[in-house]
Amino acid sequence: MNILPPAQKNRKAFERMAMRHMFSAFLLWYISKGRVHGYELIKRLEKEEGFRVTTPSQLYPMLKSLMKQGFVSQEREMRGKRARKVYRITAKGRVLLQDVKKCMRKNPLKLEFLREMVA
Repeated sequence: MNILPPAQKNRKAFERMAMRHMFSAFLLWYISKGRVHGYELIKRLEKEEGFRVTTPSQLYPMLKSLMKQGFVSQEREMRGKRARKVYRITAKGRVLLQDVKKCMRKNPLKLEFLREMVA
């Protein structure tokens, strides 16, 4: 049973949804910088402040979703005797990232929003 009042439930749900979408965009951007494996990504995020998504049970479903949509691909790479999953951005993912950048840059109101959100 959830004991939060309705207004707080809605706020929490909105925060989760907003952070999920922002984090998906962040993941796509980060992967665009070069191939990365999940453990490396988790360790990098643990060093940064403000990232709550650092556990495999939270990260891998997001990566899987990006793969399912065709924005990210996955390869298996051997590291000694262990195989690890390495993620790369796809051509479709690069197009999406460029479209997002164009959309944000050409709209003064969106730029103002972004500046205010990070200031």
